[in-house]
Amino acid sequence: MERLNCHVKEYAWGKKGLESEVARLYADGHDHFKVNQDQTYAELWMGTHPDGAAVVKNSNVRLSTMIAKDDSKSSFSIKSGDSDYSSSFNSEDDKEDCHLPFIMKIMSINKTLSLQVHPTKEQAAWLHEKDPINYPDRHHKPELAYALTRFELMCGFRPAAEIVQNMNAFPELKEVMGVSNAENFIRLHKEGYSQESKAMKKALAVAFKEMLLTQLNRPDFVKKQLDSFINKIKLGLLNGSCLIEDTLKVILKMEQDFPGDVGCFSMLYLNHMILEPGECCYYAAEELHAYLSGECVECVGCSNNTIRAALTPKYIDIDSLCEILNYRMTDPSYYIVPPKKLSGFEHVSEYAPDCKDFTLHEIKISSETCSNNTNVSTIHPLPALSCGSIIVIVKGEGLIQDKKQTSVDIKTINERRYKRGDIFYIPPKQEVSFLQEKGKANDLIAYRTFSYEIGPDHSNRKRTLTSVDSSSSLENMASPQLILNKQKFKESEMKKVINNHKMMKIDDEVKPTKIFKVESEMDGFC
Repeated sequence: MERLNCHVKEYAWGKKGLESEVARLYADGHDHFKVNQDQTYAELWMGTHPDGAAVVKNSNVRLSTMIAKDDSKSSFSIKSGDSDYSSSFNSEDDKEDCHLPFIMKIMSINKTLSLQVHPTKEQAAWLHEKDPINYPDRHHKPELAYALTRFELMCGFRPAAEIVQNMNAFPELKEVMGVSNAENFIRLHKEGYSQESKAMKKALAVAFKEMLLTQLNRPDFVKKQLDSFINKIKLGLLNGSCLIEDTLKVILKMEQDFPGDVGCFSMLYLNHMILEPGECCYYAAEELHAYLSGECVECVGCSNNTIRAALTPKYIDIDSLCEILNYRMTDPSYYIVPPKKLSGFEHVSEYAPDCKDFTLHEIKISSETCSNNTNVSTIHPLPALSCGSIIVIVKGEGLIQDKKQTSVDIKTINERRYKRGDIFYIPPKQEVSFLQEKGKANDLIAYRTFSYEIGPDHSNRKRTLTSVDSSSSLENMASPQLILNKQKFKESEMKKVINNHKMMKIDDEVKPTKIFKVESEMDGFC
């Protein structure tokens, strides 16, 4: 088991100074770090992705490098059913890096992130091939969010009945979507078409794309309709809509942060989800979403690919985004991941979405469970997993014990102190326990992420960026206005790439140090 030094992202949408749990937690676990009260702190990354790679504290070696040299690395594929990932070590045993398939993050959000979607593996391969600057990875990015505080987000299209209700309540939405498009959606709903039907999804797709194109082609018209909509919200003229008080507050703040942005209508057609601490949601590729506020533990695939729709001054790719969306209309409960208590480990709750890339364990140990015998420490073991994992301590201090099989009959036992902010990598098959010391027991809260998959290969990336200095900012490479790629997403071309993406040869064209800075900045475009 190794203590890690990890990576903080200072994106503008994060919370400032000590208001940010990211800053507080990072400072508690990294002695060299001092919090700047004027700086925003958005994400704490715990993983191996090159844009924020963890390093082993004692050796200053990248975690991905240590894993690649670890004899136990083959254990990662014991339960793997994904040939793309599990074959990573079969072809080359001397890889310099072995990546985990996930990134675990702590997020502190003060301002709405962009309205966005993530591609499937096949779609990501196609996007990377056509535009490696804006889509730096060939891998998918499913996401799970576990609320540390009250946490708000938009996720997935509302049920069709609610979208119709809001269209009728606010004609401004019809106007920006195209009145005929909106009326067609309403007509199909009235005629009894299921929201799962192709007809309803197509009608929604047409209206949604028209809305994004209206922002591009008629921004003044969008602003006029948005001003009218916001004025009604301020006056309380809800006209029979299904908006609740909490949603109204978000709309008003969104309009202040993004004046004139068509994304400010998104609350009318997307689910507004409010998670209380301990609640968790998950969404895979092809789902439209945006985080709004609060703090969470996030688990994502080891990728940086994001396709944006609105609520950002950065790169927007309308055609690709509209092609990739699944246009599922459903209730928010569809995205909720319920916790499951593990047999024999009552202090561990498991959040296991339908995803091979990550599973999250919440570990909560109360001081009240400590032995009454002051001469005995209470031992709380964690499940021994046949894969690597990362654990972060968010509350408590004490002793952590790990056992390692050094020979057939001998196990070595190591004990070390832990405190809030500490982050550890736990190798496959490692037995780990928390010890509540006699007379010193305190509450413990920790989060552990793991996967039985081997992560994607980041060593070979196709690049067209050959002359950008590593200190360059993408602000100088893109207009501050919306940049919209109107290239047609040809279905036949997409199918061809999907069928052949495993045979693509991806060659390096620049040194990694030249591109990681760019990728790091790109990841902040939310």
